Amino acid sequence: MKNSSNLENDVRLLDCQIIILAAGNGSRMGSDLPKVMHQVGGKPMIERVLDNCARVSDDLILVYSSMLLEYLTPYKDLCKLALQESPKGTAHAVDAAREYFDHNKPIMVIYGDNPLITADIIESLARHQQSTNSAAVTLAFERENPAEYGRIVTDAKGNFLKIVEHKNANELERKITLCNSGIMVFAPGVLQEYLSGCLDASDPETELYLTKMIEVCAHNGEKVTYFIAQDADLVVGVNTQEELLEAAKVLKKQN
Repeated sequence: MKNSSNLENDVRLLDCQIIILAAGNGSRMGSDLPKVMHQVGGKPMIERVLDNCARVSDDLILVYSSMLLEYLTPYKDLCKLALQESPKGTAHAVDAAREYFDHNKPIMVIYGDNPLITADIIESLARHQQSTNSAAVTLAFERENPAEYGRIVTDAKGNFLKIVEHKNANELERKITLCNSGIMVFAPGVLQEYLSGCLDASDPETELYLTKMIEVCAHNGEKVTYFIAQDADLVVGVNTQEELLEAAKVLKKQN
């Protein structure tokens, strides 16, 4: 594990905050080991994510679950820790880190099961937010067979309207090949102002999605955009043992 004070010379520290979500129970892994502790290329997924985030920002927040606590000692000096006491979705996970939000910085949200994410992608997404002056940006990718990824929905003029989760998408929306990676970045103050709009649910069992931030921001007249990753293999998440093997293959090709 690299310490942020001993990074390589090519580091491009940006004035942004990064929240890493690592509290998912990973039931689809079929293992008692927390999902983000499964290894890709000899390192736990969460360590790969933290290493690359630390090359871009020295202000990291790790959202964890109680089952992950015993594994966190090596990372405590690198990031602030925020406990998500029960898994209620990505918006709920981000809200668990609210006490650490910096009102004066862009805030990015990345997942602990994105082991192939690179510092270059993270930096490019952050710079896209700044150059476009967007309130919210999602990292997107093209895939001929989108499977269960959320879809990027635009109007006839190409304006970004919302992200639709696969299970909620209609037949037309499921034909969309522009997908949501889940990784997002928000302008200073945007999460503080609008996150509550993603946390309201009449049914306590409803999963609270951070992706709703796009719709909430757009509804309030804020500019929302997406940034397309050139290599989709580097931004997809790992949820199963099969996907873990695929990630290892991609990493081996990269090296």
